[in-house]
Amino acid sequence: MHPPPQIRITSVVFERFKALRKFTLSLSDLSILVGPNNSGKSTIVGAFRALSSGLRIARSSDPRRVTLPSGLMVPGYRVPETSLPISLENVHTDYEDIESSVIFTLSNKNKLRLLFPAEGGCYLSPEPEGSRITNQAQFKRNYPLSVLCVPVLGPVEHREERREKSTVSAGLGTHRASRHFRSYWHHFPDGFEEFAAQIRRTWPGMEIRAPEYSGSGTSELAMYCYEERIARELYWVGFGFQVWCQMLTHLSRARNSSLLVIDEPEVYLHPDLQRQLLGLISGIGPDVVMATHSTEIMSEADPSDIVLVDKKAVRGQRLRDTESVQKALDALGSIQNITLTSLARNRRVLFVEDIEDFRLIRRVARKLGLSELGGGAGITPVSSGGFGSWTRISAFAETIGPVLGSTLKIAAIYDRDYFCDEEIDKVLGRLGGHLSLAHVLKRKEIENYLLIPSVLQRSLEGELAARASRGGRQLKAPLDVRMELDAIANSMRDETQAQFVGRRVSFFRSGASDPSIITMEAMSRFSTQWGTLDRRLELVSGKEVLSRLREKIQTTHGVSLTDARIVDAMNRSEIPDDLVNLINSVEAFRTA
Repeated sequence: MHPPPQIRITSVVFERFKALRKFTLSLSDLSILVGPNNSGKSTIVGAFRALSSGLRIARSSDPRRVTLPSGLMVPGYRVPETSLPISLENVHTDYEDIESSVIFTLSNKNKLRLLFPAEGGCYLSPEPEGSRITNQAQFKRNYPLSVLCVPVLGPVEHREERREKSTVSAGLGTHRASRHFRSYWHHFPDGFEEFAAQIRRTWPGMEIRAPEYSGSGTSELAMYCYEERIARELYWVGFGFQVWCQMLTHLSRARNSSLLVIDEPEVYLHPDLQRQLLGLISGIGPDVVMATHSTEIMSEADPSDIVLVDKKAVRGQRLRDTESVQKALDALGSIQNITLTSLARNRRVLFVEDIEDFRLIRRVARKLGLSELGGGAGITPVSSGGFGSWTRISAFAETIGPVLGSTLKIAAIYDRDYFCDEEIDKVLGRLGGHLSLAHVLKRKEIENYLLIPSVLQRSLEGELAARASRGGRQLKAPLDVRMELDAIANSMRDETQAQFVGRRVSFFRSGASDPSIITMEAMSRFSTQWGTLDRRLELVSGKEVLSRLREKIQTTHGVSLTDARIVDAMNRSEIPDDLVNLINSVEAFRTA
């Protein structure tokens, strides 16, 4: 038997709650909230924090008929102001003398309402689809939720006296968590070895030891870190490492939760770590809501995971494509440029046809267990413009190198497009003397590596099942992806053949061979390579095929298959060998 689907929060409606007069937020497995300052992101995070407090009370007591200050009676729980992680002073929109509420809808159709009467206070009221909730067991059965909130993290205390276990537990979702970090692992040592192993994987060369008393007869705790066999207490290692340790600690706590809420994780974190964070939370278990100002995270994330928040709108706008992401970046007033700072830091430049190509390579790298490359650490990507760019690449190195005071290491990855083998060999021969790594894809372009019928079918079925589990439309038989790919590829045959033949004829035109013979030979080669669907999917434009397939799936099923969703659906054995070899070469270039 399959386990029952986990209950999720599918949507949240805000009614006159702080900055949000009437606002709806739909949730997915990952919802990255972005927007300018004062757009409403913190208001949304605050509501989830209040819900987390209310759930703790509801799971430990029976509901009561609560009489509100207005005289209205509702079944539910009073949430004491002392246990709320938000202030009630400005809960009501524009300080209006009218109640405010936040309604959470679950995938089982049950609702939870946070009610804030005009007279003050906070109440959690269950609104189930069936009979009303009368005891603690019924609440747990109808609302099997656990919301874990990660606060904005800061440096640890210089000296930390051992805190009581209850104090540590009470402060986990607050700003006090940073002050209790050593005490947390002192009281909750289970899982420390796994946490320490993850530190080693994500921060090479660094190890961390479990907390210990700093001396006999003292209650002061210390945690020692080892870098190149040199021991230092955690406080002296650096703020970035301190915050990363705390972030991984919260992630280790979240595996059995329904929802993980992270507020501004970029504070103190290097851009490489911000990108790594997205890889770590992918598939962690719970749904994730993250509020951020980080352009690194926005640029790294799948567009469909980004929600633009604007308190003047009626709902959060979930983005669809990279153009939408750029609009969101513009709204933040940020510009994404390659900087000398980045080059000076890593001195390794990877030229790719498009920056999106590098993001796709990084996603697959994470699938292969290369977490640092997956986070983009140590490499500055630059858009090249294609085969003809090799002279520009050489000039780039000669110009920028002296500015930085050292020679750059340069690599380049090019699309194959419709170039013949002989022309590719000629170009690679030219590039060999200038680059540390020069590679031409064996398929038309990077998107062709996503055209794996079994993976696309699995990804589609997973998206449909996820939507059904969230209370969406009924799950119906999905499209036969292989059949759709075959139809799309066959419709592109003539155009592809023309490009294939024309490119070969153009390359050999200056030779002594008869153009008609070259054309016949090219057509024969094309016919051979067009023989099977798998080979056809290597030749056609991957971008075009994916665009048409996504349009058909969106029209038929109303879901989107993004690049990230497709890579997530891949099994390690399904990643093409030549792509694995390329990624290993990029990793060797990164670490050389």
